[in-house]
Order: sequence, then C-alpha cells, then structure tokens
Amino acid sequence: MRTKERTLPPAVLQDPAFKHSYVKLKDVKLHYVEAGDRSKPLMLFIHGFPEFWFSWRHQLKHFSKDYWVVAYDQRGYGDSEKPSSISSYKVPILVGDVADLVKSLGKEKCVLVGHDWGAVVAWYTASFPTSTSVVDKLIIMNGPHPGAFFKKGSKSWKQFLKSWYVYFFQLPFLPELSMIQDDIAIFERLFKRSDGTKSPTEIIEAYKYTFSKRESWRTPINFYRASLSATSLYNKDVQKMPKIAQPTLIIWGEDDLALEADFPELSAEYCTGTTEIHRIKNGNHFIQTDRPEEVNAAIEKFLS
Repeated sequence: MRTKERTLPPAVLQDPAFKHSYVKLKDVKLHYVEAGDRSKPLMLFIHGFPEFWFSWRHQLKHFSKDYWVVAYDQRGYGDSEKPSSISSYKVPILVGDVADLVKSLGKEKCVLVGHDWGAVVAWYTASFPTSTSVVDKLIIMNGPHPGAFFKKGSKSWKQFLKSWYVYFFQLPFLPELSMIQDDIAIFERLFKRSDGTKSPTEIIEAYKYTFSKRESWRTPINFYRASLSATSLYNKDVQKMPKIAQPTLIIWGEDDLALEADFPELSAEYCTGTTEIHRIKNGNHFIQTDRPEEVNAAIEKFLS
C-alpha cells in the first residue's frame, strides 16, 4: 500500500489549549508548544523516537496549572528545522539546543523531562559542565543513562539483540523506506496500549501526518547514525561522565520491548543526588501516553 497523501493537520494537532511558537537558536530554528503562565517555573519536555511534541500532550495539560510547560520538536523533527548532515545530530549539539532554548525562553533553570532519545539528551544535559546549571530537577522515562546502556549493552546479548534497529539504522535509504511501508503502519504497531488495544485513529493520524514523507524520517534516523561516533551511547567514555547531582525521578514502563528491566537501577548508580524509581507494571515503552494518569501522579509526588 502506498503512503496516503496528508495535506491538512488533524484536529488533535490544533488543540487551542496549546500555543505554537518558534525560536531561533545559534544554528537552528525550533518549533515548540506552550501552555500555562510564563511567570511560573519552566517544565521542559524532550520527546524521543519516533515522536514529536504531541507525545507530551497529557503532561502539558496536567502541569500547566503549576508550571509554564514547553514541549519542543527536537531538531530534525516535526516543524523544527532539519539540518541535513549527520554530524548535526551529535550529542553535544543536541545538549546545546536544550541549554540555549532554556536561556532563549528567558529562564535560568527548568524541570527537565525526557523520554527515549529525549531521555538520552536529558541525561547528558544534566551531566555536561556546560549545561548542568539549567537543570533544576530531572525526570527520565524509559531511557537509560548512557553509562548504564554501555555497561549493559557490552555484556548482555539479550540487550544487544533488542538494540538491533540501531545497527539497521546505520544503512542508507533502507531504514527510511521501511518506515513508510503500508501507509506508515509502524505507528499502529508502536502505539498499541499496554492492554493490547489500538490507539484512537485520530492519534495515529497525528503521527502519520507529521511523518508522512520519507524525508521526515531521514533526520530522526540520523540521531542513530550520529550516535555511533566519539560521543556515543556505545563509547566506553560515557562511564566517565560526571554523575548527576540534581534530584532525579526515573519512571519505567516494565513491558519495554527495546530495553532491559534493570536499567532504572543501573542508571541510578550514575546519580549522586536524591534518586527515585517509579516502575509501572504492564506499562509499555511509550509510558507517558500509555499510562498518563500514573505518570502524572508520579511526577506530581516527586515535585511536591
């Protein structure tokens, strides 16, 4: 089946609860959505793969009463600019986007929330000397600390096999083509609820609209291509990263098909500040949309 042409955004992407804006950083223009009072503390959300700001919709609405909530499309995603070179997606550059964005929004610090690849960027942001000061508290969802990932991945064949797609994504062209097969059916497979039920059609359409072209996949996949470099998830130097001093919450959906179940405890070894782990039984990898009520309650408890 060919990919259906989608020219108009579905209604769920035009929710009046969210204001859409753009900000020009040093070398990239980022799109973000916001809600809440700008005078309140900033809570900044970083999405993973293959997502965009929309994956945080439940958290944006819930926390807008107490925070100025902002979720941005990482470079290469959604309505943000998409630099073509693989080197534009190396970790230090992604971390620089976070630090620059916080400052461009007129804030010194934020509660930083990351999931999947967003969690990777958040871990590094809280650790790098050039960016750690912008993180007041750190919240991680289904994304291991890079040191824990290397330690586990270098010893566990089970985790190595679960990470097969990382190596598949190093190929040219073929990964992009595979993602748009059968009218981007990847989203029906990925975003099933933990109880096996399908996500509502309008939610799936929001993702399909955003990722409807093959070019929409090239730059997100470039995150993985850039990761196999000197500053990568697979380099032993990640175990020398400065440890995380900020209060940290790790939320983990236990039915994650891509990551081993002991990553929260392994990741906590790289934290020196107060660290809490909240496991969600039967929750899947996309935990913030699979079990939003429990995720929000865990965050609420941690922040209060």
